[in-house]
Amino acid sequence: MNIQKLHVFLSLVETKKMTQTARLLGLSTPTVSFHIKSLEEEYGVKLFRTNAGGYKLTDVGEMLYHYAQQLRQVNQAMEKSVEDYKQGGHGSIMLGASGVPAQIYMPKLIHQLAERYPKIKVSLDVQTAPEIEKKLLLQELDCGLVMETGKKEPELHYESIANDRIVLAFSTSHPFSSIRAFEKVDMRGQILLVHRLSSSTGHFSETWLREQNLEMEMIQLDSVSTISRMLSYGKSVALISKKLIEKEDHLAYIEFENPELERQIYFVYHRNLWMGAPFMHFQELVGEIKEVGEQRIAN
Repeated sequence: MNIQKLHVFLSLVETKKMTQTARLLGLSTPTVSFHIKSLEEEYGVKLFRTNAGGYKLTDVGEMLYHYAQQLRQVNQAMEKSVEDYKQGGHGSIMLGASGVPAQIYMPKLIHQLAERYPKIKVSLDVQTAPEIEKKLLLQELDCGLVMETGKKEPELHYESIANDRIVLAFSTSHPFSSIRAFEKVDMRGQILLVHRLSSSTGHFSETWLREQNLEMEMIQLDSVSTISRMLSYGKSVALISKKLIEKEDHLAYIEFENPELERQIYFVYHRNLWMGAPFMHFQELVGEIKEVGEQRIAN
């Protein structure tokens, strides 16, 4: 399948209309029809059936579409890599991160990367860990830092760079600030702030409440920094990353005696990713984070 046929096939699958596909690709309708017929002749199968709703895939068409999407991703990654190489230091690197590592590590990492490659275009996409992993699988991002979710995608490479724990956090003005053990905490009547439930921390919060058989008023927030600010008012508590709040003078926390609450922070990228110089430098910077953590443990 050549690239032109690939684009025509994928566009027809996604638009379901021959005329819309032609308009989208800047081709004539007969040209689109020719490419589809040529593709069917090449594989010796019928790829589409037509009805009032437009062009729909046959069973074998669905199979071809699955692999064609992967070919498109590889082709896009190849074109980006070639363009980056041609432009030397004028290329780009697309980073992703879930909430906690985005706030803790990414500002310094991006600053260091920009110092080494001042003309490179750097972008950062902050989403939940599962959403970042999905974009890495589609090679829409070059690499990312994500909180452990309990599931690893086989097509992605995961490298642990740091540990983190979930703690019960609150303001230093909250009544809990004088309590040192969770067993002495009465959670009834408390307002629990949680990162959106699709995040790893949000999923844990929901599971933890169910296991503890607790019914609490919950407020879901998209930003971990917003959670930190809301805690400062002294009217709520949160299950949140220890690394995120341990240096905040206005916040306190209680640790749980549960080793399962320790999570890994991973550096993640696609196993088929071509590693240019900016990526390799970024990987070195991430490795320094791991080294610092290991030295602290050793000391």
